[in-house]
Amino acid sequence: MAPLRFLLALILFLAACAPRPTPPAATLLGAELLGLELAPEPTLVLGLRVAFQNPNPFPLPLAAFGTRLRVGEVVVPLDLNLPPGRREETLTVRLTPRQARATGQALLSREGVEVALEGKTLGQDLTFFRTRLAFPLEPLRVRRAGVNFFLENPNPLPLRVEGRLVLLGQSLRVEADLPARGEGRLQVVGFRPGLERGSGRLELTLQVPGFFQTTLVLSL
Repeated sequence: MAPLRFLLALILFLAACAPRPTPPAATLLGAELLGLELAPEPTLVLGLRVAFQNPNPFPLPLAAFGTRLRVGEVVVPLDLNLPPGRREETLTVRLTPRQARATGQALLSREGVEVALEGKTLGQDLTFFRTRLAFPLEPLRVRRAGVNFFLENPNPLPLRVEGRLVLLGQSLRVEADLPARGEGRLQVVGFRPGLERGSGRLELTLQVPGFFQTTLVLSL
């Protein structure tokens, strides 16, 4: 029994002497909307560039600290293995209407959403960073070329446009699918020659499919 007690005591001694890993530091360097995927369902893709600093002389698994990225109502556990020193990572978050419609809507508004990198160690809650992110839609620009009307979309997301063209007392239905950071021609239903010379306005509804809708008026 004496050798067994000695072995147990030695194991407890070595465990007590083993260094406890120091939690890493993390800094948010930037964020961007990477795009909108339409199939199999609308999905906003958000990329966050994060700089990690591992102060330990050995690799450090973030899972050991229960590290998770929280974007509004969406929580993404992180299972990265950090080498000693500094390392930059781009963390990708995917938002779908089924799971995160409110988060997607807030992200595309001026209100924005809270973003935080959190963890826990020895019963202590850790917050590596906490901030707010917002990507409000930029206004569209209209261009006329003869009988054609074009809309320029400066946003990194494709947009669905519907509404009406009010011109010389006429009200005509219009629609278009605008590519991200691109231009699309308005489809005008019932347009007649001669109307292209008049002044008027476009009354439009913009949609980020599955997430967001807003209205605007553009003068012609």
